[in-house]
Amino acid sequence: MNQRSAQADAVLVKFDWDVPHCRQVGNLAVTLFDQLTALHNLGAPERDLLEAAALLHDIGWTVSHDKHHKHSYRLIQENRQRLSNFTATEVVLVANIARYHRKSLPALKHEAFATLPAADREVVRKLAALLRIADGLDRPHRQQVQKFTSEITDTVVTLRLQVRDNPEAHRTGGERKSDLFEQVYRRRLVVLATMTG
Repeated sequence: MNQRSAQADAVLVKFDWDVPHCRQVGNLAVTLFDQLTALHNLGAPERDLLEAAALLHDIGWTVSHDKHHKHSYRLIQENRQRLSNFTATEVVLVANIARYHRKSLPALKHEAFATLPAADREVVRKLAALLRIADGLDRPHRQQVQKFTSEITDTVVTLRLQVRDNPEAHRTGGERKSDLFEQVYRRRLVVLATMTG
């Protein structure tokens, strides 16, 4: 974990909401990022944005379950001083990525997204797509995905998970949050899960 990620983790600990789940989602998200570089063509700075957003995606639960993704967006922005290794623009991107980990997809009818430059909107879309899947892969919030591999073809991305328990919950959890991924990357997502020996 680099200094930027460590700062985001410290904010997560401050809010103290399901820290193990958020850390697992962070690990799954950056693994997806690393394995799918050929699709997104982003680099180390964007990887840091994704990891920070993944760590902080659920802090809005400390306000309310209802619309917690929007509360996470606000709380990330309000804690920008604790994220001093990120530029002000990067904190806005982190907040937007976290905001889209569930519910609505990024859209120009959302003012906070619409006011971003086009290039930043594309980064948010690409990274939020990965975050949604990572969150879905830990749907039971029990950190049971041990590892996974990715296979990319022209039409499909296949994730092969090794899990400690309940493979079906992890398979369906990942696939049910594939909407933005399939829109952005123009490939169907298939998740296969098997129990670890």
